[in-house]
Amino acid sequence: MLNPEYRFACNKGVLAVSGDFQLVYSLEIKVLDLEKKVLDLERDIADLRDQIRNVEEEAPLNLPEEIIEKIREGENAVRAVRQFRLMTQKDLSDVCGIRPNHISAIERGMSYGLKTAKRLAEALDVPVDLLT
Repeated sequence: MLNPEYRFACNKGVLAVSGDFQLVYSLEIKVLDLEKKVLDLERDIADLRDQIRNVEEEAPLNLPEEIIEKIREGENAVRAVRQFRLMTQKDLSDVCGIRPNHISAIERGMSYGLKTAKRLAEALDVPVDLLT
């Protein structure tokens, strides 16, 4: 129940409290603190967006558009990039340490894990998300 000493007035959506100045002051301080936190979070979000933009600009995909288009059309990404790099399955195997028969199975559609994807991506010099 409200203390009868407090009076509330609402004018155009603004609630005014009179009667206990300590309460009003403490609420104002809390609102100011929240506003500062919101501003800090907005700055952090802007900084993160800038960092993401910088990373994307620094690491462009070093493949021609026709290779990317082949991958979009359904060609296996490992095969498309390997052939573009003029590598055999044996060459790729030597670079990434994955057996040639495993690479062959991957190119035919066998699923593979993130660890394998990272090794293939590093050997083919492409981002991991292109292969996953």
